[in-house]
Amino acid sequence: MTKNEITERCRWARDHNESHPSQRWPMGEQLAVALVLRDRSWLDSTNHTTETATDLVCEQAGLSVFEFTGWLNDIRAALESE
Repeated sequence: MTKNEITERCRWARDHNESHPSQRWPMGEQLAVALVLRDRSWLDSTNHTTETATDLVCEQAGLSVFEFTGWLNDIRAALESE
């Protein structure tokens, strides 16, 4: 799971699914998109807290918790610059 992949998933969610992840994606990608787009209702629907979602995304993306905030901010910046 890379920044570019999640950025594209976020674009799709924003443009085609009211800024919600697709249930067809792997759970890690769903959670990453929900975290980037600050979709608390999606996280709640998956029974994940921000913390458990962050842990899973970090594990799948090969990130440390310290790198995660920068990763999120980079994706958000890319989306905001459009």
